[in-house]
Amino acid sequence: MLKRNLTAATLIAVSLFFILYLRTLFTELTDILFFAFMAVGAFEMYDVGRKAGYKPMFLPIIAYLIAVYPLFYFFSAEGILFAVLIASLMALSSYLFRRQNYESADLEYSLFILIYPLLLCSVFFLINHADGNLLGLFLVLFITLLSDAFALFSGLLFGKKKLMEDVSPKKTVAGAVGAYVGGLLGGVTVFLLFDLFAVFKNWRNVGLLALSDKLYVSIPLYVFLSFVGTTLAIIGDLVASWLKRKFRIKDFGKIFPGHGGVMDRLDSLLFVAPFICLFFVVFNEVTPL
Repeated sequence: MLKRNLTAATLIAVSLFFILYLRTLFTELTDILFFAFMAVGAFEMYDVGRKAGYKPMFLPIIAYLIAVYPLFYFFSAEGILFAVLIASLMALSSYLFRRQNYESADLEYSLFILIYPLLLCSVFFLINHADGNLLGLFLVLFITLLSDAFALFSGLLFGKKKLMEDVSPKKTVAGAVGAYVGGLLGGVTVFLLFDLFAVFKNWRNVGLLALSDKLYVSIPLYVFLSFVGTTLAIIGDLVASWLKRKFRIKDFGKIFPGHGGVMDRLDSLLFVAPFICLFFVVFNEVTPL
């Protein structure tokens, strides 16, 4: 537990350094953190698939990693779509011209990596540069991390009834209830930092300072974001558990002592981030600047 806590503290410190300090210098510096997690996560999934008997294609992963950020930088969301299309066409072409080396399952798994984690992780670029900016990043991080933490401790203290035993024997109903408590506290924390106390109003590159200047508007929005975000965090955690059970592994990697690999830390975040991104796409369309 000590090793796990030290690793968690280090990860949080590094993330906050990128998000709270380097981001005030240049917004793009935070993208380095997201890109590093995305790249390592992709190769973890590549390695896991290879050990499970698949033959995932290496070149489409490399092509995506090379193309995605320049295309995003110049074309935003469309650039990410272009990168997915380029990598997908490369995978399909490899399957066609080297069909004697690959089975259809190998192609399917290669395309799966392009989505999980590559495409899902690329959503962090959009949140970082959208009008949501720091507020959006905080929502993803606080809702997910606090829901995970409360799920862990409430499950250890009160967990008896299993949530989905065939997927994850350790997940309990009490843990899920704790996750919703933690997710709500995460939403409340972001509400206090932005809408109520405007802590970051004098910071550079912040973006949106509050969801609304009217509490009767912002409070229901934060409750909604917390509830849906926590639900998606739980689903993301269960999906990762199901994949590990399918591949018969304990962790996706070993890069973080006591925590496993990058994909073991990204599992919930990858499901929450697209929802927060979509929320701000709609929110910025219906809210006057």
